[in-house]
Amino acid sequence: MDKITKWNPFRELLDVRDDFDRIVEGMFKPGAGIWEAQAKVPAVDVCEDKDNVFVKAELPGLKKDEISVSLADDILTLSGRKSETQEEKKENYYRKEIREGSFARSVEIPWSIDRDKITASYKDGVLEIVLPKAPEEKKKEIKVNIQ
Repeated sequence: MDKITKWNPFRELLDVRDDFDRIVEGMFKPGAGIWEAQAKVPAVDVCEDKDNVFVKAELPGLKKDEISVSLADDILTLSGRKSETQEEKKENYYRKEIREGSFARSVEIPWSIDRDKITASYKDGVLEIVLPKAPEEKKKEIKVNIQ
């Protein structure tokens, strides 16, 4: 059974503001444009089953110790910094698209979470976070008779 939540447009503005800040910040870096700035935002999937909320994020090229995960109120934030590497100088080196530097991505988790049981794993560039729902979120389904 899906949870019905009250829509709060201001929560959604958090993601829009973060994306806008990254785009504007990226426009003022040498060689960066709008599309390159957006590439710093990790792709995220959020889904649920009866007991858990699952978050997957693509973070290729990062080491586990370069990633930070935090949950404050109902906002899950993924952040980190990809270590800079020495740029290769070659005569036919046309572009540098593999980005380095910091990133942050926040998503709203509209369920109560059992914070003591959160787990995360990182393998092959994909971060997987399991957020167990709090017991009150797993209430039994009640059959309502329609008259």
